[in-house]
Amino acid sequence: LRSERNEAQLDAAHAIQQRLYPKEAPQVPGFDIAGAVLPAESLCGDYYDFFTISGGGLGMTVADVCGHGVGPSILMAQARAYLRSLALAQADVGEIICRLNEILTVEGSEKEFVTHILVRVDPDARTLVYANAGHPAGILLDRAGRLREELESCGPPLGIFTDRAYPSSRAILLEPGDFVVLYTDGITECSGPDESEFGAERVIELAKSHRRDP
Repeated sequence: LRSERNEAQLDAAHAIQQRLYPKEAPQVPGFDIAGAVLPAESLCGDYYDFFTISGGGLGMTVADVCGHGVGPSILMAQARAYLRSLALAQADVGEIICRLNEILTVEGSEKEFVTHILVRVDPDARTLVYANAGHPAGILLDRAGRLREELESCGPPLGIFTDRAYPSSRAILLEPGDFVVLYTDGITECSGPDESEFGAERVIELAKSHRRDP
């Protein structure tokens, strides 16, 4: 009976967590946008989101809370709420990440941390600016499948150190046919039958082979 109750509670928590993810991708003229999360267990600490950033522009984020289960899923919901609130008042993605780090460092513990990449897209100027806190580097491919940019980390994961700067990148001009991919280490660290990890290079190759798909 206890096992059944625990299972019912996990199912309820899973349903709540699913409601935190975007119901649909934003419709932006000139852009094709999509996102998905496939948790390995009932609850997970990975999340992605789309939202408006202060001053205009589309915010896109992918993050990964250390660990699995109930604790990371709660921290994931907490970080999501703080991020959305900060984005309403602050336009600079680096400053948003910096302020989020201060909040999570004060409220969390040294065993709880979050890797985070935050991107701001200006649809009119066709530019992308990002800040990356210890997260796997996003990739930007051109229309021919060549690697144009790696959106690399500019600081440690969030929730560990206070008084850390997370500088925003320069504005990257997006050309027709460019393809941006953001992901978590749930993909790169996934093991195959031979126990080898999927790895970042396979992510790039996969993106290249599907870059013309919707």
